[in-house]
Amino acid sequence: MKLRLHHVNVCSDDMEELNKFYAGVLGLEVLAPLPMIDVEEGGDWEQNVGFFDASGSDELQIHASRRQVYLGARMGHAVNPLITGHFAFRTDDLDELRARLTQSGIPFSDYGEWSVEGWHQIFFSDPAGNVIEVHQVLEERST
Repeated sequence: MKLRLHHVNVCSDDMEELNKFYAGVLGLEVLAPLPMIDVEEGGDWEQNVGFFDASGSDELQIHASRRQVYLGARMGHAVNPLITGHFAFRTDDLDELRARLTQSGIPFSDYGEWSVEGWHQIFFSDPAGNVIEVHQVLEERST
């Protein structure tokens, strides 16, 4: 199983302020929106997320999102990735990681293909309480 850091997610109640900071002050390139899954009827992802290139080659990103305090509870999960933010790894074997976490007694929330089309996401906390996402890009699907 390989893990590589993919993005850091920062949360705020003021998306305009976050966007001005990362694009304007830091000068990070704004990335095209990822293909998002609308998790709430009438939801407008473009007003709730932003994506920035943090590496100069789109290999490491900053994801900015509107804080959603009750997201985990509304979705029946113990871990809420959008209350304080999280950092995320990409893996090539999510099944192996789930087995490792289970064997180590570390609970995780399996969100499945939740926010980004084509990404299967799980979330858990490290011993200090930091939220971690690990996702695997799903195989191409034929329609």
